Amino acid sequence: MSRDRDNEFIAYMQAFEASTTHLDACTACQDDQPCTEGAPIHAEFIARQDAWTNRVRAERKQS
Repeated sequence: MSRDRDNEFIAYMQAFEASTTHLDACTACQDDQPCTEGAPIHAEFIARQDAWTNRVRAERKQS
């Protein structure tokens, strides 16, 4: 893995951890209604997940 790819994956996993940690502690977010604090945390995770998925798909096409 390249350093950029490593950093992107690490950021994705950190965003996942932040999202799940918040979700575990937040009743509103558990009801699929992100709270004011949780909405940007979950959005960051989704954005990083999408970026990672797109990168992997693009790399597979090049192989």
